[in-house]
Amino acid sequence: MSSPHFEEFLARLYTDQALLERFLSDPAETCRGFGLNEAECESMRSIDITGLRMAVASFNHKRAAKSSRVHQRPA
Repeated sequence: MSSPHFEEFLARLYTDQALLERFLSDPAETCRGFGLNEAECESMRSIDITGLRMAVASFNHKRAAKSSRVHQRPA
């Protein structure tokens, strides 16, 4: 079972480009800096980077589409 703090870290990776770039550059240091415990850091070190990038791209696309729909609503 993952902790709320671990889940927050994952959510931030999906939405915070700067954090994602730091993580991709130095996963261990980024995890420790966020305050994850050793088991959580180990889990993140074995994450599927391609899958992570695909998830980030998908979330970005969905946010952009939603934002576009909101701005196109008639007044």
